[in-house]
Amino acid sequence: MALKIAGRLFTGPFDPATFVVRGNQEAVVYAVVAKGGEAWDPHFRLIAVGAGEDGVTLTFADLPELASWQTLAAMPVSIYIHALGARAGAGPAERAALVEAIVAAVAPPDGIIPP
Repeated sequence: MALKIAGRLFTGPFDPATFVVRGNQEAVVYAVVAKGGEAWDPHFRLIAVGAGEDGVTLTFADLPELASWQTLAAMPVSIYIHALGARAGAGPAERAALVEAIVAAVAPPDGIIPP
């Protein structure tokens, strides 16, 4: 399933307990999302957003923020990713700019992602 956040298509949901973006994969911007509501009328809240680094493995289960994300959400969270690495011609500055744009548009930790 995909989720559009601030005009960008994110792929997911992935379980943070098992999801890894390996260092040999393209770097990503990630969104930590809580899904609520009914199956026929889901609501998505942006809990956090961040970016990986080129050549660095990102293991979500090892991130110290994971517990606080789940506490903020008051429910299980999922990870959604948008690839934005060197292969796409993007570097750290582009990833940081996208993170800032998402924060401005959706305002975590309780920003509602519009349908």
